[in-house]
Amino acid sequence: MTVVHERVFIESPYVQAVGAFERRLGLEHDRDEGRAVLALVAPLGEGREVARDVTATTKRLPGTANFTSRYGIAWSAGQTSHGIPTPGFEGTITLRAGEDYDECQLELDGRYEAPGGVAGKLFDDVVGRRIAHATLGSLLDGVRHELHAAHEQVEAGKTSQLMRQ
Repeated sequence: MTVVHERVFIESPYVQAVGAFERRLGLEHDRDEGRAVLALVAPLGEGREVARDVTATTKRLPGTANFTSRYGIAWSAGQTSHGIPTPGFEGTITLRAGEDYDECQLELDGRYEAPGGVAGKLFDDVVGRRIAHATLGSLLDGVRHELHAAHEQVEAGKTSQLMRQ
């Protein structure tokens, strides 16, 4: 098993980001479990990449502190249309308030089993681990952009409302 840890910072207050994040994970207000389609992007160099959509199952987990939300996240192993294997993943994703009101952070911790047995493990040790970190970093970066856009939309709505008054 390979262990991964990724973190990104988001320009959005936690109180706004948590609702947008839960919607992104497919979690509704009255349900503790959901499903979400997530894009995994692995860079191949020379400006090329391989993208794969996975359907992740998500679950609310008890928080560990105020202004912290934790979620279980997992997806099954599979192959792209080009026959490139994608490892399954199991872990947690945590959204927590930042040091300033207008920021929060998103962390992904988990593990995956490299597909392909011994050859897959060797590939993972040499190259695959970097691809996995880049892929998960890209996933968090995409979520970060979505949450920041949701925050900008809320703030634009506030400005628009003030202008009408």
